[in-house]
Amino acid sequence: MKQPTDSKCRMCYKAEEHIKHVMVHTTLVLSEYNIRHNKVAGYIHWTICKHSEFQVTDRYYEHIPGSVIDDNGTTIMWDIPVITDRKILAHLPNVLQHDKKEKTCLLIDMAIADDSNINTKETEKLSK
Repeated sequence: MKQPTDSKCRMCYKAEEHIKHVMVHTTLVLSEYNIRHNKVAGYIHWTICKHSEFQVTDRYYEHIPGSVIDDNGTTIMWDIPVITDRKILAHLPNVLQHDKKEKTCLLIDMAIADDSNINTKETEKLSK
């Protein structure tokens, strides 16, 4: 293959990065990422709801998270932006559980990272 002169696509011709480069720029991959991400986040939401004794389906993969579930002093939110104590907007954390009795708040913001950027995503999520 003849290597292009365009500097943006030169990485396409490096064997170890060819597949990743092609995959990153494919719309199908982005939609598949969102589906996989939402399935994992949905399982976490289902588990928290079940642990908090909310009524849930028997099978986690049939669970459809509600935006806000509130009962007996516990609120569980799904994909709702919140403002933290550091005055920053936590852009759509996946799951937030606020227990008014225990005075605790669990904020879960997750990413399904590619193997090559796990450290970057971990640092990003911890800094929030």
